[in-house]
Amino acid sequence: MCAAAKLTTRRLISLHGAETPKFLQGIITNNVRPESMSGFYAAFLTAQGKVLHDTFVYPTVGSEWHKQQGGAEDDAGYLLEVDAAQADILMKHLKRHKLRSKFKLRLLDEGELDVWNLWKEEDRWTAHGTASAQQTAGIIGTSDPRAPGMGQRLILPEKKKNEALQDSEETTLDAYTIRRYLRGVPEGQMEMPRDEVLPMNCNIDIMNGIDFKKGCYVGQELTIRTHHTGVVRRRILPITLYETGAGVSEKPEYDPATTINAGEFVGADIKKDDKRKRSTGKIIAGIGNVGLGMCRLEQMTDLKITAEPSPFSPEERFVALAGDGAEVGVKAFVPDWVRGSIREPKQQKRVE
Repeated sequence: MCAAAKLTTRRLISLHGAETPKFLQGIITNNVRPESMSGFYAAFLTAQGKVLHDTFVYPTVGSEWHKQQGGAEDDAGYLLEVDAAQADILMKHLKRHKLRSKFKLRLLDEGELDVWNLWKEEDRWTAHGTASAQQTAGIIGTSDPRAPGMGQRLILPEKKKNEALQDSEETTLDAYTIRRYLRGVPEGQMEMPRDEVLPMNCNIDIMNGIDFKKGCYVGQELTIRTHHTGVVRRRILPITLYETGAGVSEKPEYDPATTINAGEFVGADIKKDDKRKRSTGKIIAGIGNVGLGMCRLEQMTDLKITAEPSPFSPEERFVALAGDGAEVGVKAFVPDWVRGSIREPKQQKRVE
């Protein structure tokens, strides 16, 4: 039995027309293959290489929805899945770059199509193969490639929900969000602020969101340079919050009985629990006792990312303060999929 969550935090934008693949190829980080029917993960960047939007891209050719829009089999068509709160902003970005490109662009009405995520509860936290997308004729979807155990995405009209999800049990958006947090997967611009962070800081490079071999696209220059010559010192990691003085789990676990509300600590600096209280990161999202933190890797984890001696000690503790002065302990974790993706240290230029 799979769990299924309707992602009300996401919206869809339709691009339909002969020049759609060429247009997308020039403004997103992943490679658009016109002949491919597989969906994929990507990002829109600024010219300076900062993240604007994270997105899933779904080819629609062959789907019932594509036919209903009047699309012929040889007409290219895509749906972009984006942060619902940012959909209007992305529409303006697309229109600015569209110029005379020949395709139709439309923000779908809320409820016209819904985004669903499906997963199996027995999926482990450690690395393993991701589930493949449901191969149901006429339904748009893709496996979620960002991290092991993230399951699959389906794009469904309300009338098709019962048929497509007949072997699934519907659950809450929070259940999906907690699952993301435990795997260290950020989503949307509350967790990846527009024009503030590099895709590497948000793990987009190791979540299969960037093709480093593709040609020119907006933001490519800095992205490629950082990939080949830079050191990424900060990344988003799963964190747990705990009562100071209490024991710390060896892996991130959600405690439904916790009295901690991670939401009260969003935006708070994570600091070493010593006299200097030096900042080592920031809490960016959370539910209950789990969340995501933007962490300085060599300060908060045993990851070695440079040839320099690491300052990390397993005995060190970290804390965060809420606006009312309440203090909690904070522990960052390195999922297997992140650890396996970090390159061996060598002499490189520093990138904050």
